[in-house]
Amino acid sequence: MYSNMYRVQLWPNGRWDRQPWRMVAANSEAEAAYKATGEHLEKAGREGPRVKLRARVMPPGARGQVTPFYSS
Repeated sequence: MYSNMYRVQLWPNGRWDRQPWRMVAANSEAEAAYKATGEHLEKAGREGPRVKLRARVMPPGARGQVTPFYSS
């Protein structure tokens, strides 16, 4: 059973999708990104640049707090 609804925005064709954010039931931000894209993405970090930005996830109740996820 999923405990939270996350909002996910995708990055198709080199820009942010203009469609409304997708609502995804998941237990974590990473799981929400996977469910929205069908790919396992890595959470953005300070390890260096990533190849492509693929999704950003907003946790429930967050206002403006977004976690970006990248493909490796």
